[in-house]
Amino acid sequence: MAFVKDVEVAARVSRIGGLPLAPQGFSWPRCSACGGPLRFLLQLMADDLGGHAESLRPGALLSVFMCDNDPGQCEAWNPEAGGNRAYLFAAGSTAAVPSPGEAFVLPQCFEIGICEVEPESAEEVAEFKVVGWLGGEAEWWESDMTPVCSACGIPMGFVAQMREGYSRNWLMNFGGGEAFVFACPPCDAASVVLQG
Repeated sequence: MAFVKDVEVAARVSRIGGLPLAPQGFSWPRCSACGGPLRFLLQLMADDLGGHAESLRPGALLSVFMCDNDPGQCEAWNPEAGGNRAYLFAAGSTAAVPSPGEAFVLPQCFEIGICEVEPESAEEVAEFKVVGWLGGEAEWWESDMTPVCSACGIPMGFVAQMREGYSRNWLMNFGGGEAFVFACPPCDAASVVLQG
């Protein structure tokens, strides 16, 4: 996946930054450790991802949040500690959710899309403004931490592997590592794991 263009904060596209789209009644998530609001990072829309979205149902929307209130203290890397959250919404009506404050959204909002060229060096990654990879298998930095769905007990399907970013304007703080995004479509569940 790579940078496409700047977009409005409530754009119905796969994007980094802006405001999350969610069904009516959705409440902005809070960190289980510090109690503060989580920061919205990105959303992936299945219909934008084509054949790369094998772990998502058509029309689905996946959103990722992470605690950045006291970096390194709330175990944001651990999907079970409550320092990050991922949500999978089935196809349906969604609207932008107001932010509880400027600190809980990224200062830049831009669309991300499929990059047809596979970069082979750090220079090409920077040139194409690559932000992550879709589908296939996770390329773990350490041991395999594929999450198990808490509803059905089956290992979740891999969706994407996200980099922190190439610009200070929208740096997603993964502690120098990457975020691994998973989903269980039958249960409308999602999870994110950090490694680095």
